[in-house]
Amino acid sequence: MKNWIGPGLGIALLALSGAAQAELKNPNTLVYLWTSDIRTLDPAYMADTPNTYVSINTYMRLLNYKGSEISEFVPALSTEVPSLENGLIKPGENGSISYTFPIRKGVHTHRVGVKGADGAITWKLYDELTDQEKAAIVPGYGELTAEDVKYSLMRAILQGDSWMANAVTEMITAGKYPNIEAWAMDLAGVKTFAEVDAAGLAKVHDALSQKIKVDGDRVTIVLDAPFPATLGIMALPFATSIIDQEWARDQGDWDGAAGTWKAFHKPELGEDKLFEVENGSGPFMVEAWDRSEKKITMKRFNGYWQGPAQLERVVLRSVPEWTTRLLQLEAGDADVVTTPVEFLDEVAAKPGIKVTEGLPQVFGRSIFYIWPVTAVDNPAIGSGKLDGKGIPPDFFSDIDVRKGFNYAQDYQLLLDDVLLGKTVQLRGPTVRGIMGYRPDSPVYSFDPEKAAEHFKKAWGGQVWENGFELTAYMSEGNTAYHSALSVLQQNLARINPKFRLKIQQLQAATFADKVYGGADPSAPMAIMGWGPDYSDPGGPLGAATYYLSSTGLVGGMVGEGYRQLMRDKFDPLLKQAWTTVDPTEREKIYAKLQDMSHEYATTQFLWEEYGFIVTRDWVDGYVHNMIEYGAWDFYPISKKEK
Repeated sequence: MKNWIGPGLGIALLALSGAAQAELKNPNTLVYLWTSDIRTLDPAYMADTPNTYVSINTYMRLLNYKGSEISEFVPALSTEVPSLENGLIKPGENGSISYTFPIRKGVHTHRVGVKGADGAITWKLYDELTDQEKAAIVPGYGELTAEDVKYSLMRAILQGDSWMANAVTEMITAGKYPNIEAWAMDLAGVKTFAEVDAAGLAKVHDALSQKIKVDGDRVTIVLDAPFPATLGIMALPFATSIIDQEWARDQGDWDGAAGTWKAFHKPELGEDKLFEVENGSGPFMVEAWDRSEKKITMKRFNGYWQGPAQLERVVLRSVPEWTTRLLQLEAGDADVVTTPVEFLDEVAAKPGIKVTEGLPQVFGRSIFYIWPVTAVDNPAIGSGKLDGKGIPPDFFSDIDVRKGFNYAQDYQLLLDDVLLGKTVQLRGPTVRGIMGYRPDSPVYSFDPEKAAEHFKKAWGGQVWENGFELTAYMSEGNTAYHSALSVLQQNLARINPKFRLKIQQLQAATFADKVYGGADPSAPMAIMGWGPDYSDPGGPLGAATYYLSSTGLVGGMVGEGYRQLMRDKFDPLLKQAWTTVDPTEREKIYAKLQDMSHEYATTQFLWEEYGFIVTRDWVDGYVHNMIEYGAWDFYPISKKEK
């Protein structure tokens, strides 16, 4: 799951000047200026797209996505992609299924353990070793093995801090447990994780260990039931990234024992032993991370198993001001920059600058209805009553309220005037290219008369007669979000002057607290974007499940009333789809779920997110994969004078 915060829309009022034709500078270094930042170097802790710029490039996984394909894979640390045809996927007894990964030999990490004359082991950069030092590498200390794969997966699952680590737990348990805590509580027979004793911890550790088996240079993952997204999860650049267990232990991290792992469960960011250190086996390694400057430098790893990258260095630096980013791009001091959408056409007209548009994304932007919200000290619902000065906590439980809001939005105006015709209306949880998407599935359109019709029925007529007042929240600085809420605000007031929608912009952390920071949300309405973590719309982290399951990510933050609707109407179909082998039948179910999201007005689906990149024209080799949210794999990138 990802809440994408990255290249896209911003606030800018700059009148762009003509760009001078700059000469190619630093041909071996790519400078990327963005508005994002890196939180951690530990792939097991990562849960958002900006961090994957590091993990994709510094760590290896068993598999990689095949270029821009979102459902096809190529070998990486595994020498083969498991399939039924090659015998590496095998159905077992009682409906179980196993995936076997043959591990590539001779893959070294950026730092390896070298034994000195005194017998001490020192971690040294592999690229800087002499032949004599290479001969003194201690076996297992920086050469990845099947045991390292097992350790990495178990460490991520047991740490259990990120959504992506928990996704691996759901995969390993074939959807039975959403996280390691639920698994441990079930095996220990207790109601809270705090009650799990040493014996209970050992049980879940041993149960996990039995699902990841090592036989020589082969790793086999055994699932109790089919989990269609298994290969997709194994290719994601998060918790399935492989680290060297000897190195991790030398950093003070988990030693692999059952009795010690709880001490490493959900560490605070600064307490995570791998928070600011990296020792992957990918084509680049972290050379420096200046957190005060929000700048990270990655250096080429010449020992990469596929051969050295073309670039020698990559610099990622957070530069909030658009004017600064633009000037550095024009001067040739930056090669790639995050650009506000409203300036794309003007930037594209400048000499030496290339705008690549039409890059598909796997998620959309939506306004979420949340019910019930907390009634205690909650300014977002005003009086807490339908008296014209507020709304009740379960205001959006009435389907006529939700439909009224959906008909009050001017989607076409947003598409044409705010999004500049660069994308299409979102038709539900799934977007173009995802199973279940149909170009003719129903959508709402701006219709004030229909909106009034539903509002007059809502809450037995009280909504129309008394009016309402509520506050919608958004993250600060997103002009498209603000436009969507403003258009809705104005249309509601025109439909009935007693309808008052307030808009409040919040810092990201405060917004998170209001919307998904606890069991009792306080925001009755919020605008944001969420997307799936693999191409199949089902399973725990698919697009349909994210939005339409009582246990999905959206369900987890938009209130018990929403979750109950999901239990009653959507969960049975999601379960049926996930357990149906025939993809044709599964597609029909997902299409029906897409239609049902319209029928029940679960969400105000706005637009499909769209992708674009702005670079100097000497940048070449970018490969866009929408399931990775456009994060850059710098291995194929080069800079060539045009």
